[in-house]
Amino acid sequence: MGALSTSVFGLDLLPSVLAIALGTALSAVPVGLFSTRGPLTGVLQLIQTRGPFGRLGALPSAVFTVVNGVGWCVVDTLLGMFILRDLTGLGFTPALLLMAAAQLTVAILGYRMIHAVERTLALVLVAVFALVSVHGFGEAHAAAPVEPSGGPVSAFLLVTAVTAARGLGWSAYASDYSRYLPAGTPPRRVFLAAAGGSALAGVWIGSLGAAIGTASAMDDPSAMVSGLLPHALGTVVLAALLLSTLASTVIDLYSGAMAALAAGFTIPRWVSVLAVGGLGTVLSWYAGHGDFASQLQDFLLMTGYWLAPWAAVLVTAYWWRERGQYDTTRLYDSRHRFGWGLPAVGIALLAEIPFMNQSLYTGPLAAAHPAVGPFGLLVGFTVSAAVYAAATAWRPVPPAGPPVPAGRTASG
Repeated sequence: MGALSTSVFGLDLLPSVLAIALGTALSAVPVGLFSTRGPLTGVLQLIQTRGPFGRLGALPSAVFTVVNGVGWCVVDTLLGMFILRDLTGLGFTPALLLMAAAQLTVAILGYRMIHAVERTLALVLVAVFALVSVHGFGEAHAAAPVEPSGGPVSAFLLVTAVTAARGLGWSAYASDYSRYLPAGTPPRRVFLAAAGGSALAGVWIGSLGAAIGTASAMDDPSAMVSGLLPHALGTVVLAALLLSTLASTVIDLYSGAMAALAAGFTIPRWVSVLAVGGLGTVLSWYAGHGDFASQLQDFLLMTGYWLAPWAAVLVTAYWWRERGQYDTTRLYDSRHRFGWGLPAVGIALLAEIPFMNQSLYTGPLAAAHPAVGPFGLLVGFTVSAAVYAAATAWRPVPPAGPPVPAGRTASG
């Protein structure tokens, strides 16, 4: 992700690091905020959207979360395929199928297996990335290898927008994992853990990618890393990076599958995982024969166009309207079919259209002035928040939810 900033967008190393830090900070805040509601409510992130969106109004959010999970499955499956191909010499299709089988196995086994894998890999990957950082930053150049797309200012804003869109992708899952914490866990600790972890990892690894992008081409993402290291060390690092992609993909598969269930599909969870993972594998085969960097940029911006106004509704509903209170009764009220969240997002999407700038569609403002294109996410967030706040100004603030006895988990 960070390598896009220097090797594709043409931004020099120092401005890239600053843009990555800014974009990461902008996205880490909603991840942290949404995580704090997990212990308080004990329910999935998508179920929580029923408050401002309504039971039926939340269905588009569920569909998008499935699409988001599938999209990230494609990205990580391709990265894993590149690494497997470099490590083993396997062809494109065998490497793709092997990667798909491994990530589906962990996701099907479920939540406890995911946690066991993630805890182990966290320690391994910190050590590996520290080692890669020594070589990556040591080989870095101050200047980007290509000219900045649309000029330095445009490139800086684009890197910020793409980085923010990457982080916002995790906000759709935030409380899926924090909801198992004890209900009495202080929200401040939850916020610092989720937002701080997201920010630290995002800035460190994104900056490392930007540094590597000044010294290597983006044609083969795995070769970007292994090419900087001695052969034996490169092999060890690639094996660890393969596990890293696995750790990321299983979360996307699991939460994408849970989103399908939250949308109302009455199928076993493992079938939902297979459906999401199967679709992701098929799309990976198709995407693997195209321009990976361009497709990644398009995917990130497309997810950002939806997630920015969606996140704005939740922030406005729960931290401005309700001031941190929580009313879980509306989440399960069958009469609460629609809220103002969906219209707010719809109006924000219309406001974003002139700013959209990708290979699938370029809005008139972005076409005439490329530098304003990345502001689309900010426009969407602002418009959505304003529309929702204005539309709900007349509604009384619901009372706080019932306290959960100490020692119980919110999900219990």
